[in-house]
Amino acid sequence: MAGGCSVRGWDDVVVGAGSAGAVLASRLSERSDRQVLLIEAGVDGLDPARQGAPVLNGYNWDYEAIVGADTAHSRRFPYRMGKVVGGSSAVNGAIALRGLACDFDEWAADGNPDWAWRRVLPVFRAIETDGDFGGQAHGGTGPVPIRRCRTDDLDPVSRAFWLACRNTGLPEVPDLNAGSEIGVGPVPANVDAGHRVSTVDTHLAAARDRANLAIWDRCRVRRVLFAGRRAVGVELVRRGRLERVRAGRVTLCAGAVNTPAILQLSGLGPANRLIEAGIRIVADLPGVGENLVDHPTMAIWSVLRPGGGAPGRSEHSVMARLAVSGGDPDISVTVANNVAIPDMPGIGAILGDRVCVSVAATLLAPRSRGRVALRAGDPDGPPVIELRLASTQRDVDLLMRGTRFAWSLIRAAPLADLLDRTFVWTDRMVRDDALLASAVPRFVSPMWHPAGTARMGPAGDPLTVVDERCRVRQVEGLRVVDASVMPSAPRATPNLTCIVIAERAAAWMDASEAG
Repeated sequence: MAGGCSVRGWDDVVVGAGSAGAVLASRLSERSDRQVLLIEAGVDGLDPARQGAPVLNGYNWDYEAIVGADTAHSRRFPYRMGKVVGGSSAVNGAIALRGLACDFDEWAADGNPDWAWRRVLPVFRAIETDGDFGGQAHGGTGPVPIRRCRTDDLDPVSRAFWLACRNTGLPEVPDLNAGSEIGVGPVPANVDAGHRVSTVDTHLAAARDRANLAIWDRCRVRRVLFAGRRAVGVELVRRGRLERVRAGRVTLCAGAVNTPAILQLSGLGPANRLIEAGIRIVADLPGVGENLVDHPTMAIWSVLRPGGGAPGRSEHSVMARLAVSGGDPDISVTVANNVAIPDMPGIGAILGDRVCVSVAATLLAPRSRGRVALRAGDPDGPPVIELRLASTQRDVDLLMRGTRFAWSLIRAAPLADLLDRTFVWTDRMVRDDALLASAVPRFVSPMWHPAGTARMGPAGDPLTVVDERCRVRQVEGLRVVDASVMPSAPRATPNLTCIVIAERAAAWMDASEAG
């Protein structure tokens, strides 16, 4: 590979133009005296003909993850994250759920007081324009549009799911973003006129024409460059050439898989693993790549009866939120009949082209943790992603209870009236404790919501990677601003929380020229 060097230096280099990176670069470039470079491995721009699709294939990092916690249940599962300007915000299901107050208060209790709910709520309000609700809980002038589907506009399957939930005694929750109430309600979505609105639309579009902002797409950053313990730039592959770019500050927004991989390739991580990979140690940070968390889900697949209804739309969906353990919400149950079945791992071969419905129970606050590591013998190759889903008995127990609730919906009217056949699952499997406990590790899958691999925390915790203002420990001029810094998974899809993290980091960086 040919080598080269960029002559020009930048005040800020932001690596990754996704849910967080696009926001951060946009905010930093609001100051005309700062030169900002935003680097993205994917392309800049989606195929216009596909932008209305609920979930986009072809714009992803097509990694594989190891799901099981032991060899008996170890299996590989496709692991997809957005690889395009806009990142996962440009390819996801457009769900705009906030993390709950208890999530952020837990972060604060873990030694991150700046992340208490009372400090975070104003930022959630500032980023949104909620078209359905106002008051103290919501904003009306932010860049992210939020809408919900009316019950009357639901497709037949989603409406039957909603009625089935209500028939169990669950109350209706019109606004799932207003608190942490238990019940069933419409899922808020970041959509406008039926189309997903990504951070490209909400933040980057207004910044593109600024003379002090450059966006380089199709560039893969290999590592951060250091002079001593200060970050001074990045090394990247651009147009087939290896280049080095100088920077006053470097911020990694590459996501909870690629960010820890870049950190380790840069010499920041567990010293023993860096030595094994032949990488010079810049800082011994044992927590880099550890604490990987994702939302585990148990999906039950069924086939619609003829005439059971047309495919639904992700922005016209409903969700049940449960507290099966009696405290804060711990399980969500959702229905989907808009999934491209042939693309679902392990399902397409069974169901073929038939119109199918999934009712899924998802654990909102899992305790199981995995890791992201460099590949032995090929550190520049795809990282090793070990999810270790359902590796604690507590997670297995909660997923069992969530699965039983989902099964009760499928087996009762009005949802049962629309379904022809359910695959794999039987009444006996769901009733029998031993059978269900063994089924959880065999059938659990991730939601593609990785987080936690460069978690924030107090200086006294040896496994924290960044402080509560996202500054990487033991070095200068380097931040991580993405889902990697989350100490635990929010009880929601992560997109809005990533935007909030970026907005807060931008404000801190604007106030601190030194990094």
